[in-house]
Amino acid sequence: MIDLLRAEFLKLRSTRTALGLFIITLIVSVVPTILLVALAPREVLDSEEAGSFFNVAASLVPYVVLVFGILGMTNEYRHGTITYTYVATPRRGRVMIAKLVVYALVGAAMMLVAIVLVQLTARMGLQVRGIGYQSPEGMTLADPARQVVVAGLMTAFGVSLGALLRAQVPTVAGVLIWAFAVESIIAMVRPKIGVWLPFTVFNQVIGGNIGGAESSSGLERPEAFLVSVVYIGIVSVAAVLISMSRDVT
Repeated sequence: MIDLLRAEFLKLRSTRTALGLFIITLIVSVVPTILLVALAPREVLDSEEAGSFFNVAASLVPYVVLVFGILGMTNEYRHGTITYTYVATPRRGRVMIAKLVVYALVGAAMMLVAIVLVQLTARMGLQVRGIGYQSPEGMTLADPARQVVVAGLMTAFGVSLGALLRAQVPTVAGVLIWAFAVESIIAMVRPKIGVWLPFTVFNQVIGGNIGGAESSSGLERPEAFLVSVVYIGIVSVAAVLISMSRDVT
């Protein structure tokens, strides 16, 4: 298993996908922070609400790493490298576990980098403008820690979806449409169903709400975490079983 994990890390280091992920992470997290510091009125920045705005700046990163997970898996099918992977390790369940672990760690690391960069950029920018940084009331280290965990979960979910669906562009487009539009509408219209949908569940691990589905009326954080793991497990097992009944190329 250690060799499989090393092989997956080697694949990431030898391709431009991880570098592209890092660049996009910078764009979607640091750029909005810079714009907020530069353009927001002084009275807005000199308040406790400003800290909340900066935390939101990294909110798109989990979706970036979600796409990263999808691309990482679908690229293997697109370029045929999955064939060599399965020849070297015929037990496909082990391959799936290795990919889930490696991509989850990378996705979580990217989220951590984004949070740190946003905080550094915000503090430096506010210092330039002569404004003191104020942390949001009630915020603890557990809040960014949950964001990091969710990013890892969403990356792994992307890997499992990519393994199941294989088609790169339709999978990416379909998942993003579902996450940002379809699921949000369902959560608003049928909140009792919405709280069980995958991306609403991921959000409840953090403790927010999507589409008006309040976390207080949904799942508790430990429950949401377990449901998230179940989603990843179900999709991953389905992907492995289906791959065993058809040509991997």
